[in-house]
Amino acid sequence: MKNTLKLFSIIFLTGCQTLGLVNEDPRAPIALNGDYDEFASQAWSREVVTPIITYQFFGDNIQPSNFFDISGSGIYMVGEEAVEMINIDSGDLMTSLNIENEKVMSGVTVGYNTYLYSDIEGKLYLHNLNNGDLKWKNDLKDLVISQALITPLHVYVQTSSDVLYAFDFQTGEIAWSKNAQAPLLSIRGTSNPVFYEGLIFATFSNGRLAAIRAEDGIQLWEKPISRIKGSTELEKLMDADSPAVAFDEFVYAANYNGSLTRFNIRSGEKLFSVDLSTTKPIKQFRDMILAVNVDDEIIAFDALNGTEKWRNSSFKFRKLSELIFIGNNIYFGDLEGYLHKLNAQTGETIGQQATELEEIVQIEARSGRLIAQDSSGSLSAFDLN
Repeated sequence: MKNTLKLFSIIFLTGCQTLGLVNEDPRAPIALNGDYDEFASQAWSREVVTPIITYQFFGDNIQPSNFFDISGSGIYMVGEEAVEMINIDSGDLMTSLNIENEKVMSGVTVGYNTYLYSDIEGKLYLHNLNNGDLKWKNDLKDLVISQALITPLHVYVQTSSDVLYAFDFQTGEIAWSKNAQAPLLSIRGTSNPVFYEGLIFATFSNGRLAAIRAEDGIQLWEKPISRIKGSTELEKLMDADSPAVAFDEFVYAANYNGSLTRFNIRSGEKLFSVDLSTTKPIKQFRDMILAVNVDDEIIAFDALNGTEKWRNSSFKFRKLSELIFIGNNIYFGDLEGYLHKLNAQTGETIGQQATELEEIVQIEARSGRLIAQDSSGSLSAFDLN
């Protein structure tokens, strides 16, 4: 009888598959087309233990926006008990610098001869880059998972509860702050502030963009990036986790379940708005704004009027990394450790490179070399052919 039931089950399941009743995952990563030239060779690789904590949101890991930072010839990243400086040419460990708490939450930001990070307890630390001495710390009692912005006068930090702080660079005292009205439900991610023409541009989980004077925190304007598109809290999710992009007299912002919108920098006047849902950073390339949408399609928009110039759908649901540019080409990584190369003008795929990395979570470019880190902590450098 048991064997009969087993056979019936097999026949039934097979029949269901034949009839199309067993559905495939509609968001399964698309298979790659292997008919592309390789374009890079590994220069060096090293295993780095990066004790950065991750969150879960609907089954996905929510991680800091950056794991490492590059300054001069050094790659700075958090190791087990120190900030490690790795030589960008050789991959050798050059020096180790102090950290106050091993449970680092934010990754590390380097600037103006200092390095900054935050911990799981909501404390922010700024150190001297030469000797590792602690310059100051501030107990925010709030998590920071986005990259900080360091300037000669202030350090700007945006917290996970939508508070933007400006700290005095020398003392660590709060110069000013802005508390955005956070929605009831949001994606566990945070944008990072952008400095341009004396202004700080910040996007928030309520789907709004603010223009604030960097010096004194006076807000010039605040505008919604897109219109609300539903009635339930889930449908109202409009998080803006992508940093703004500013150039000329315009600033661009994008959000989840929303739009790519162009504003006048001084007045906040909305100049165009086109449909886009994204949680990844938008980028400027010449006269285009490039975005990776929530389906991992790469889209190029005309920066002047928002019309779509091209779209590449060859990497849907492959959890693409941030886009970077070298010359006329776009480079990025994916969930299986592949590196990809696109023509930035046309969107055409022109290269595909297998690596030994796992999911690539951060990729940067310096002097014609790609630096990539994966989800296990491995860090590799690739020379372009």
